[in-house]
Amino acid sequence: MENIVYFPTLDVYKCSDALCIQSDVDTPVYAGANATVLEVGKNDEIGKYVRMSLGGGYEVTYGELKDVQVSSGLSIACGELIGYVAEPTKYYSVEGPNLYIKMTENGSPIDPLEHLNYE
Repeated sequence: MENIVYFPTLDVYKCSDALCIQSDVDTPVYAGANATVLEVGKNDEIGKYVRMSLGGGYEVTYGELKDVQVSSGLSIACGELIGYVAEPTKYYSVEGPNLYIKMTENGSPIDPLEHLNYE
């Protein structure tokens, strides 16, 4: 988030407020914390995504998903299935399949790996 990262698909260097964790298509994606689903949507950059409130001003967004298993308003538990890793969008075609994770505290980006349960 403080460092400039090279994105080969776009052939640009930029700061990113999210992590992209390389994965295989169809890898299951599980909630890293108890949460309430705020939004399930889709956009050109991160494809299908799920945005969730963790409480206390924390939110997390998982993107590059398919077969999403949750819906807006649903309360989910840590470890519950959210969906599966999708084929990459055109913005990540060179990087390949990945799980996009953005976490914020009161609207400011923070490192999700310091706050979520993962394996």
